[in-house]
Amino acid sequence: MKLKFGASYLIIAATLAGASAAALAQAYPEKPIRLVLPYPPGGTTDFVARLVQNRLQTQLGQPLLIENRAGATGAIGAEAVARAAPDGYTIMYTPGTDMTLRQFIMKANPVDAIKDFSPISAAVLSSSIIVAHPSMPFTNAREFIDYARKNPGKLNYGSPGLGSNFHLAGEFLKMHGVVLTHVPYKGGGPALAAVISGETNIALNDFTTMLPMVREGRARAIALIDPKRNPALPNVPAMSEILPGYSMPESWFAFFGPAGMPQPIVMRLNAEIARAFVAPDVKPRIDERALIIITGKPEAITGYLRTGLEVYGKIVKAAGIKPE
Repeated sequence: MKLKFGASYLIIAATLAGASAAALAQAYPEKPIRLVLPYPPGGTTDFVARLVQNRLQTQLGQPLLIENRAGATGAIGAEAVARAAPDGYTIMYTPGTDMTLRQFIMKANPVDAIKDFSPISAAVLSSSIIVAHPSMPFTNAREFIDYARKNPGKLNYGSPGLGSNFHLAGEFLKMHGVVLTHVPYKGGGPALAAVISGETNIALNDFTTMLPMVREGRARAIALIDPKRNPALPNVPAMSEILPGYSMPESWFAFFGPAGMPQPIVMRLNAEIARAFVAPDVKPRIDERALIIITGKPEAITGYLRTGLEVYGKIVKAAGIKPE
């Protein structure tokens, strides 16, 4: 009888737990959700978040309040989210590449990419590009490399921040004899503005951020820093075509919450994010900016993070980059 009672108790407990989880997911959200963007307006992070904002608000039935908290290559905003209550009412949308890179580049990185966050959903994949101000005396990748090698350190380049994958891309160029002077900004938007105004000669930035400026002739596309060309600019080569052995991983973006978020809430958000990105008022604009939608299970993000830690760790070590 004891065994039968014990088995019955476990069945009842499991049923109640399942019902409780379902009720939690169904009731959520009961108030506005804060979506932290750890970069300023103007870049790909901001563009995508604001693009899906209205759709997510409609689907969730509560306001989604976007808050740009820029600084320290995203670390300030990331720390604010990591320290928030894990109740689903403070979440973050951010480049996943920077989440891993900070662990190698920053001496005082306040958060751990894996331990301090609950992965919610991957979002998009983006290429990365080198562009130049139109006044620069080179028009393609070969001319750029020749000029930079003849004038080491003369050209400066803006990036979205110290410790970003674009900063690392510049250091990787140095390993190949292309020495540029780094000028870090607080996000892709300010780095874009700097190269358009001529404040910097070059920008290493997100493809999506730079594409409109290239199409308008306000910036000159030099090369992709990813393994392959992007169909949106088919005549622009990958840097690996000119510099054998030079290649950086593509940038990916994702939603995170504080560590310890209830799984039913994570999965509710995961499902709604997947729906939002394929909505008819969202997906065409994602495609227009040459972004690739990669929404999927939360566990995929942990895989991306671990791969990034391995890949970037090797590049940082090979480049001899020291934390700053």
